[in-house]
Amino acid sequence: MRNCKNFIMKGELYINGKDAYDTWGISMADTSLSALMTPAPNKEYIENKSRLEHGKRVITENVKVDERSLSLEIHLTATHKDQFFERYLSFCEELKKGALEIKTSYQKDVIYRMIYKSCSQFSQFMQGIGKFTLKLEEFNPENRKSQ
Repeated sequence: MRNCKNFIMKGELYINGKDAYDTWGISMADTSLSALMTPAPNKEYIENKSRLEHGKRVITENVKVDERSLSLEIHLTATHKDQFFERYLSFCEELKKGALEIKTSYQKDVIYRMIYKSCSQFSQFMQGIGKFTLKLEEFNPENRKSQ
């Protein structure tokens, strides 16, 4: 987790067009940007094996990327218990929408279009900081252009 002076990152993360820190007190963990930027896998190549040839034939033209699943760790902060639960409930309502457009201040022209799958971990520290690990799916990694 970031030290206190680096933990608050207003303008760092946007979810569905909203500044995540201003709206929910949410900032990214140190590993979150790496998770977003990890390259998508390729779909399986077309292959053919023949007893008449050595090895196999592999078609490597027109390669397509596959969807990808990722875990995104985020932190929700609040100054008091009531604000924490208010932000928590509001963020859960946003997750219920299913579709998430995630943008960071580090990649200005990139929008990650994700589907929320689940929250594999939630832990609360000192009633003012919550840690979430969201399970997300980027269904088309080639559709990241800002519109």
